[in-house]
Amino acid sequence: MEHHSNDLPWRDKFIVDYISIDEDGMLSIDDLEDKLNKYYSCIRLVTVTGASNITGYKNRIYDIAKLVHKFGSKLLVDGAQLVPHAPIIMSNNNAEYNIDFLIFSAHKMYAPFGTGVLVGPKSILDKCEPDMVGGGTVDIVTHDFIKWNDSPQRHEAGSPNVIGSIALISAIKTLNKIGMNNVDRTERNLTTYAISQIRNIPNLKIYCDTSKMTNRVSIIPFNICGIHHELVAKILSYEWGISVRSGCFCAQPYIVKLLNISNEFLIKRVNNPDLSHPGMVRISFGLYNTYSEINILAYALNKISLKKDYYIRKYENMKKTLFDV
Repeated sequence: MEHHSNDLPWRDKFIVDYISIDEDGMLSIDDLEDKLNKYYSCIRLVTVTGASNITGYKNRIYDIAKLVHKFGSKLLVDGAQLVPHAPIIMSNNNAEYNIDFLIFSAHKMYAPFGTGVLVGPKSILDKCEPDMVGGGTVDIVTHDFIKWNDSPQRHEAGSPNVIGSIALISAIKTLNKIGMNNVDRTERNLTTYAISQIRNIPNLKIYCDTSKMTNRVSIIPFNICGIHHELVAKILSYEWGISVRSGCFCAQPYIVKLLNISNEFLIKRVNNPDLSHPGMVRISFGLYNTYSEINILAYALNKISLKKDYYIRKYENMKKTLFDV
């Protein structure tokens, strides 16, 4: 269920295996334990998303940490989708539940100027070769010898993104002032309300567990049967000023599983780009969203669903007009 950012970078460096998901698209802790038993002492690192950027599911990261540590491995949590929306604790009273490495992204936390964060034990990071090399990463260099700087300098090549760091610090302080529990509660309430407003719209299918008991961040993936996900997103944008995302959301293997389609179908597009790309529409909420906005969204989706043939014809004609111009 990983974002490509927590999948692709590992593939050319290590032997990689993947944890299965259940019928609802949730990570299978049983399968994780089976794989830990299968490989036993060979696994150095387990990496999991803190919360899915497609279904919004929060993974049981502390239970996973305890399980992983029992097998002598370390845990890395991709917190890009979790850290901006809910509290997270790296260092617990019981060390078994500690998160060894945490990564997250500034722009998800409303901070401009693009920077990212890796938090981990200095004792390990000081032994890691830099992923990017250049100015600032080294202490001593000769033609046949390199002594890398200690962390964090050895992992921060080039001129530092000072403005990005300042922006991130400001965003963290602002979110902490609001209170991450307040952020979590506000967004969960918005999500619950949105699900209640759209779940009975004709022809609309939601691709996640919609129960109030599901531990999640504020994301709802869906499709309207009979109309392409990209067109739904365009109509919402052009006609109602509603911004949503459509596509595979940089997690194609997860989308393939949720849509119950084959990898072969995706591969066919390599030689046949005219094939429509599978995907979904994704609604996601921030603490600034309102219930009245959700009401407008529900109205728009209901209208699109009931008049989908009209919208398909309308936008097909629009494409032809734009092409002629």
